[in-house]
Amino acid sequence: MPKLLIVSSDGPTYREIFAREAPELEVLLHRRDDPIPTDFVREMEFLFAWYFPPELVKEAPRLRWISSTGAGVDNVMAARDWLPTGVPVTRMVHVFDDVMAEYVLGYLLAVQLDVPRVVKLQQQKQWGRWNPPLLRGATAVVVGLGSIGSEVARTLKAAGLNVIGVSRSGQPVDGIDEVHPISAIDAVLPHANYLILVVPLTAETRGLIDARRLALLPKDAVLVNICRGAITVEADLIAALESKRLRHAVLDVFHKEPLPTESPLWALENVTVTPHIAGPDDPTVNAQRFLENYRRLEAGQPLEGQVNFERGY
Repeated sequence: MPKLLIVSSDGPTYREIFAREAPELEVLLHRRDDPIPTDFVREMEFLFAWYFPPELVKEAPRLRWISSTGAGVDNVMAARDWLPTGVPVTRMVHVFDDVMAEYVLGYLLAVQLDVPRVVKLQQQKQWGRWNPPLLRGATAVVVGLGSIGSEVARTLKAAGLNVIGVSRSGQPVDGIDEVHPISAIDAVLPHANYLILVVPLTAETRGLIDARRLALLPKDAVLVNICRGAITVEADLIAALESKRLRHAVLDVFHKEPLPTESPLWALENVTVTPHIAGPDDPTVNAQRFLENYRRLEAGQPLEGQVNFERGY
């Protein structure tokens, strides 16, 4: 009986679905802070997880496949040196595209319409009036054009923005005005009224947005980060926000999560903090994607969303 280890807070839901859809699997749920179930790990063939201790796969000689429950795999890459040779790793693709695109558009509208100001005036029972500027016609630079970034770019284009994409290759993408390679990012940033970060965290993208690049943005630009906190240099970002060099930042991801209570980001009026919810997990959808790939693996077919270890995503 093939053994599947699940490391997820949604474990009970996954187990229920797999018991119905793939009863041949022997499923064990594991919480990442619990002691490693050594005997089961030695026999497991499949691991379904997002965060897990790297040593979890060290003594897993029968491991055939790791399926990440998320779109990003930097946590899985941390276990790369521990993996048995040839074990494929997959990530969730086309699961978070729509919801994350709506997150970006929704918060850009909230910033542009100054929703916090509306709430404050309502609480104070004040009849204050102003003319919010249009979002339509502004320029958004979307850094990262995988499935999520491309959908973000198309959604913003449909809302009337001019959209410039930045990707590893710089290859054209349907529905986007311009696409440039990552090597040209410095030339693109001065055009960004809105900078949207949707890149995977790799050695090349860690610290990509630092003080020098923040200074290339137009004054009063808005930054939205829905990928990983470490894409930015946090101290540089905080300085740009404190000086009002940036008009606003919408941050769903941070260097340390949960965001420490002592972080200055909590108190800055020009920051919107959300608790890593731009791409919420839907265990029913994730389970079906796992099962589709499980059947591909058993049939000897290529896996969807397989990670390229050289690229890191």
